[in-house]
Amino acid sequence: MANKGAQVVGISTDSVETQRKFKDELKVPYRLLSDEGGKVAKLYGGTIPVVGLANRATYVLEQDGTIKEIVTGSAAIDPAGAITSCPLHKGKKG
Repeated sequence: MANKGAQVVGISTDSVETQRKFKDELKVPYRLLSDEGGKVAKLYGGTIPVVGLANRATYVLEQDGTIKEIVTGSAAIDPAGAITSCPLHKGKKG
């Protein structure tokens, strides 16, 4: 997607080492960033209320940084919904 001006980035509250193992084991094809203190998760409302743990979520951001789409829970595992809502995907067929 980089050639279309888009970028996929995974952010997790896991440590860098945990993410490195995850990326290696699953051969994840995009960059993973560590948000070990949960600052980004809190900023984007990505924490589960009361318990404060990070919730699995996929965000599609406009180029100006505004959130266009949020997919949460088990639906966030499959990127199809986020890809469909991506402005760069418009006009494309499956």
